[in-house]
Amino acid sequence: MTTLVVDTSVLVGWFHDPADADARILRDAHMAGVVNAQVLDLGMYELGNLLVQDLRWPAPKVADQLDDLLAICGPALVLTPGWLRDAATIAGLHQLSFYDAAWVAAAENLGAALVSTNPNLLDVRLAESPGDVVRRLGLR
Repeated sequence: MTTLVVDTSVLVGWFHDPADADARILRDAHMAGVVNAQVLDLGMYELGNLLVQDLRWPAPKVADQLDDLLAICGPALVLTPGWLRDAATIAGLHQLSFYDAAWVAAAENLGAALVSTNPNLLDVRLAESPGDVVRRLGLR
C-alpha cells in the first residue's frame, strides 16, 4: 500500500475546497484502504488555526472537524528529534520555512510521497500535487 504524507494545504481540499476534487479522491482512496494517508500533528494546529482565524468557526465546530480528521487518519505523527534535525537541514538547503520543511522531513523519513498544493514545495520538487498523485496511482 502506498503511504502518503498529506499536508495542510491538501487537508483543506479534503473538507473545504469544493474545487479540489483530486484532494477528495485521495481522501476517499485512504478511507477505502487503497492508500495510507498520514498527517503531522502540525497539520492539526495549522488546520485548526485556519478554521478559527480565517473561517471564524466556533470552537465546538473546530474541535469536531479535528476529531473527524483524527478519525479518518488515525493519530497524527509527531516529529522525532532526528526528523527535526532533518527539517532544519531541509529548510536551510531550500530556503523553506521550518513548518514546510517538517512535512518534507517526515515524508522522507517514512519513505512516503509528500502531497501538497504549496508552491514553495512543488517548485523545488519536494512534494507532488494531489492531481499528480491521483494520476500516478491511477485513482481516477
